[in-house]
Amino acid sequence: MISSSVQVGDVGFWGPHVAGILERHGLPDAAPVAGFNPTYPTFLCGDVVVKLFGGSPNWREAHSAERAALDRLSTEPEILTPGLLGWGSLSGESWPYLISGLVPGVAWHHAGLSAPERLSAAAELGGQVRRVHALPPPDGLPRPDLRGLDLTAALVRSSLPPHLVAQADDFVEGIGIGVPVFVHADLVAAHAFVRDGRLTGVIDWGDAVAADPYLELAQIHRDTFDCDKALLRAFLDAYNWPDDAGFPRRALAFALFRQAHGLTQHHSIDVFVPVAARFPLQDIATLDDLATELFGV
Repeated sequence: MISSSVQVGDVGFWGPHVAGILERHGLPDAAPVAGFNPTYPTFLCGDVVVKLFGGSPNWREAHSAERAALDRLSTEPEILTPGLLGWGSLSGESWPYLISGLVPGVAWHHAGLSAPERLSAAAELGGQVRRVHALPPPDGLPRPDLRGLDLTAALVRSSLPPHLVAQADDFVEGIGIGVPVFVHADLVAAHAFVRDGRLTGVIDWGDAVAADPYLELAQIHRDTFDCDKALLRAFLDAYNWPDDAGFPRRALAFALFRQAHGLTQHHSIDVFVPVAARFPLQDIATLDDLATELFGV
C-alpha cells in the first residue's frame, strides 16, 4: 500500500518503482527526473516518460482518458503528441501506469518566445487542435454533464468577484451545448511544447473529454496565451473556427463550465487567476462585459 502522504515528485520513493517498470517493458534504465508540477507521479527517463495514476479521487477517470487519448493519437502522425509505448500497473489494479515517448523542446512558458514566434506557435497550435477535434472521440473519454454542474459552488473557489459569480447561472442559461468532439481540455502553457520557435507537441491528456469544442478555449487563452487576444485570433484563424457573433459570450460560458468541471478532476483549479491579474474584475459590472473584454476578437 502506497501512502497518500508520499509526494508525487519524490524520486527517492518512486525511483525503484519506475526502474521496475522500465525493466518489465524492456526499456533502457535511466535516472528518473520528476515532471514539472505534476498531478500524478510523472518521471522523465531518458527518451520516455512514465506516469502513474492514483492518490486522487479522479485517478481512474484520468488514467482511462489519457490511455484512450494517447492510444488514438498514436495512429495520427500529423498530430504532435507523445506515442503510447506501454501500460500496466504496479500491483493488480493499483497504481496503473502509462509509458509514452518524450516530446522534444520545452514548455511554452519556459521557451522565451519572441512576439513573432508566439504568433506563429499560436497558429500551429490552432492547426493541431483542429485536427484533434476532427477525430471521433475515442472510447474511454468521459462525457461530462456540464448542465449538471454546480456553477456557483465552483466559481466561489475562483478569482471571480462575488457580483460576477452571482450572474453565472443566468448567463449560461441560453447557451447551447454542441455535439461532443475530442477535447484536450487542459492546454495550459506547461502542456504545449516548443523548440526553436516551433510547436513540437502537446502533453498530458488526463483531462481529455468528449465535449463541446468551446470547452478547449479557456485554458489556452487565459494561461498559454496569457489573455493576449492577438494570439487567440491567430489560433482561431488557423483552426478555421466558425464565425459566430456570439463568440465572446459563448467562450466565457464555457470558461465557467471549465472551472466547474475542473473541480471534478482536480483538488483545486482557478481558471480566472490570470484574468483577475489583467482585468479590473471588481469594476466590470456584468459577465457580458467580461466576455467582451476577454474574448472580443
